[in-house]
Amino acid sequence: MIIVSEDEDDSDSSPLFFLGQPVRDSVLNVNHDYRYLRMGYYVSAHAETFGVEVTPDCTEIMDAYRNPLLIEKARRNGLPTNGYRLVTRPNENLTIPAMLFAVNPFTNNSMKVVKSGSRLPGIIKKMSFDARFPVSLHPVTGEVKEIIQMFGESTSDETSDFARKFYEIFNIPICKLIVQIDDGKVILNHCEPAMEKEVKWDIVHDKLHEIRQKI
Repeated sequence: MIIVSEDEDDSDSSPLFFLGQPVRDSVLNVNHDYRYLRMGYYVSAHAETFGVEVTPDCTEIMDAYRNPLLIEKARRNGLPTNGYRLVTRPNENLTIPAMLFAVNPFTNNSMKVVKSGSRLPGIIKKMSFDARFPVSLHPVTGEVKEIIQMFGESTSDETSDFARKFYEIFNIPICKLIVQIDDGKVILNHCEPAMEKEVKWDIVHDKLHEIRQKI
């Protein structure tokens, strides 16, 4: 296995060097940002062009980073969600308070929590690029939290089991998860890139050491 990572201490190859070489072994792609057409995505796509196994693969990346795909896959695999609606324009049937996420290839870290119905039209108009792209609307029923998931570990103790299950289902080594805590239950709402400074790299180092021991 080739470990490709931004962190030189843990990697066999940097992303830029990896992209210029043929690939013959399986690849573990460790990155804090796997968005479409970003470096993390290119690493997985490059490995796939050579027909080798790569973690995560491009389908897994798209499943995690497109909100409707994320929620549908989570639901099918038993990970708690509270549903969503895709909208391009506000209507009288939308529930407030709500959490909104842009569903387009241009916007990142787009979460907006809206508690006032009067603000909803303007926010949907902006996030949808004047109704060109849908917006994913989730009901807010609990406490909204952001956690960093790293190989199934969480930066929050109360979400540790949830983070482990998420990693087992989605196979994304590092990401930020937006969840709600509702009566002690952890509910998934969104997955997006973690900022490099948000990642606990000591946990990543330990996990990679464990993986190397098994190779």
